[in-house]
Amino acid sequence: MRRSVFYILFFLACLLCQNAEAKVKQKPVYMFGFAISFTDSVGYMTDVQYLDSTYVDTKTKFLIARNMYSVQLQQYLQKNEGCKHPVTSVFFGTKKEKVEKKRQSVRQRYEKYKDYTVKTVDCVFTPEAYYGQEATAEAPSGKSTEKKSKKSSKQ
Repeated sequence: MRRSVFYILFFLACLLCQNAEAKVKQKPVYMFGFAISFTDSVGYMTDVQYLDSTYVDTKTKFLIARNMYSVQLQQYLQKNEGCKHPVTSVFFGTKKEKVEKKRQSVRQRYEKYKDYTVKTVDCVFTPEAYYGQEATAEAPSGKSTEKKSKKSSKQ
């Protein structure tokens, strides 16, 4: 009797753990980027943009590959605006009104200081692909192929 109750509880615990896994869903979002360089007094801000093919983690509500959107803005500023070392951030949400409100509050936060000017830039974000954990686990790394080629050349 005790053993069967233990097996049933163990089975239920396994089912609960399996369902607790976070899921990644493709979801449209609104986003804007902000960058500032501490070597000069200019802040850079993009317009609010609609991206329909982004991926969001349903458990944490974080945008997947959000660092890549910051890198896109950083590369745009380095190439087109001559900003050498910008510190970039990306803000996003599912409702345009909330994202617009956040954009206004970020702009006002930096415009209240007379030392900073906030400039609007035309950086357009491109959606980042999501490959999931399965694809990254199967992808071969370059190091393992190098080791194999070194071994085969020695023989």
